[in-house]
Amino acid sequence: MRHWRNSIRSQPGSSEAESRVRSVLTGALADDPAFAMRLETAATQNTLHAGRDVTVQTVSVSSSTVKGTINIGPLTITKSRGAYLALIAAVIVLASLLALGAYGTVQAISINDSPATRPTESTTAPEAEKEPELEPIRTRNVAKVVMPDQSALPAGWSANEPYWEEDPLSGSIELTGPEYGITLDMDFFGTAASASKQLNRSDILSAWDIDQGSVKSLAMPKIGDESMALIDHAPSGGQVGMVAAARVGTVVCQLASWGTPKPADHADEVLAFTRMCIQRARQGQQGRTPDAVVESG
Repeated sequence: MRHWRNSIRSQPGSSEAESRVRSVLTGALADDPAFAMRLETAATQNTLHAGRDVTVQTVSVSSSTVKGTINIGPLTITKSRGAYLALIAAVIVLASLLALGAYGTVQAISINDSPATRPTESTTAPEAEKEPELEPIRTRNVAKVVMPDQSALPAGWSANEPYWEEDPLSGSIELTGPEYGITLDMDFFGTAASASKQLNRSDILSAWDIDQGSVKSLAMPKIGDESMALIDHAPSGGQVGMVAAARVGTVVCQLASWGTPKPADHADEVLAFTRMCIQRARQGQQGRTPDAVVESG
């Protein structure tokens, strides 16, 4: 470390000295973990209080003395061997700042990083791409693309031709699986407020002719902007046993399962179909080609 001290003492402000400080520091920390640990300990044991303004007047470091002054706002250093080490650490940081040519743009290197794993590039994550705005779907041609067809269904499932209505634009399709079926309704509104009004318990149960006294709310993760699921654990006959409803933007998806005496056995699958429907609705409102599907397993 002798030539490192001499470089600072002889020409403390030169670019050559600054370069040597950085080079020697990097090698010293990598080659001498014990020194790195002592330096860290000394710096943490001596409390340094610094303001925002940094002024370096004169720095002269030798093997036994410290001369000159460093003003880093209000700075307090207790005269001790540990304080000298802390001051040396401060000099190193300041020299690096001067060499970089800017204050506040310092890449922090952990002492615990080894040379092989120390990052060499910026780790700042790129700014996330902004999601396109959701625009109402106003034509049947676009709605037809959003409505899932056979290609969006898992193996063993089939879909018939959807039935369409106008004002508001809506479509209905029957999805038939190996053990039960799902009727999927999609409603396309002009505003999110109009779509949100459709998601209320009593209207949903009435629309699907379900006995309100026997149906309970089903705990479920949020799907889309808002969602709910209602289930009758023991529906009579071919009655609808479960309804999952969700909205994203101006589109509402309702899925009613039928043809099984135990709808709870298929609740997770019905919710998967619901997520697929909402994702396709989101993609359609973003002007993208809907490609969400449900996969087996």
